[in-house]
Amino acid sequence: MGVSLKEKMFFAEHLSLMIKGGIPISEALEILKSEAKSRGLKRALNDILKRVLEGERLEKSFEKHPRIFDRFFRNIVRVGEESGTLEENLRYLASQIQKDYELKRKVVGALLYPLLVLVLATVIISVVTFFVIPKITPLFQALPQAEAGLPFATEILISLSSFLKQFWFLIIAAFIFFVVIFKILQKIRFIKFYFDKISLSLPFFGQMYKNLALSRFSRNLYTLLGSGMPILEALEICADSLPNEIHKRNVMKVRAGVERGEKISSGLRKNPQNFPPIFSEMVLVGEKTGSLEESLLYLAEFYEKEFDTTIKNLSGLLEPVLLIFVGIFVAFVAFAIITPIYQFTSGLRIR
Repeated sequence: MGVSLKEKMFFAEHLSLMIKGGIPISEALEILKSEAKSRGLKRALNDILKRVLEGERLEKSFEKHPRIFDRFFRNIVRVGEESGTLEENLRYLASQIQKDYELKRKVVGALLYPLLVLVLATVIISVVTFFVIPKITPLFQALPQAEAGLPFATEILISLSSFLKQFWFLIIAAFIFFVVIFKILQKIRFIKFYFDKISLSLPFFGQMYKNLALSRFSRNLYTLLGSGMPILEALEICADSLPNEIHKRNVMKVRAGVERGEKISSGLRKNPQNFPPIFSEMVLVGEKTGSLEESLLYLAEFYEKEFDTTIKNLSGLLEPVLLIFVGIFVAFVAFAIITPIYQFTSGLRIR
């Protein structure tokens, strides 16, 4: 069972406060276990508490539950335990999770209205297809004009209704099949690479994905360096935390360059397509002035705002498009229904 970002954020924040207050880790885990809302986190904390009481390190205990505590989470905890700054590192971690939570909430909020319009459109199409058209089809076929042929729009509507009513289950099954196949292919690394490459080249969406990757890379690297992690390890974990395979490989190339003695900015400059010049220049300024963390924080906030703006623009674009689509469909249905009836009544008046 999954654990929400909000609950993980509260866990990290509360554990940090308890450690700061001098409460032993085992006691803090006991308290947090009793307060956990999800069964998944409660079970995990119960196991972690047992391991900690047996003398196992906190990070090693978290390692047994990778679905809840990912590599990024575990490594910040490990560095905190090794350097004696666990309380501070957990606070860094809570701040990072909060940013991820806020970002996710913005995406959901921006797409909520278009999703409602899409659901409304689906309901309208379903009602027309399965209830309205089957009721009035016999009436149309009984009209005198039916022998000569109904209007083209009416024929299309009746045929579409008949097709959907007869094969709706196959359409749903095919949709589920393609979704499952897509999910399976996404887990194959070299195929995911090409999917991600296509997604970055899409108009509008490509820029949105790039902004998301840049903001996540900047904030994660800022958090890891702030927690005291060595740069090479921080870059490796940053690469692992990125959802896009293209950016993962690019960051690993940057890491290889740093391992050879290059600066981070030098590696970023080699790939201007995914790391814009302004990004590498800001990193270079941070490296030269000894304020790399501040530069990364600025970049994270800048690209988060860019992503937020893109999401709002996407929502603003989808809303009228979907409304126009619904309007066109309703107008088409009205036209297809009214036309044969109008022709019939016109024929009566002529006689």
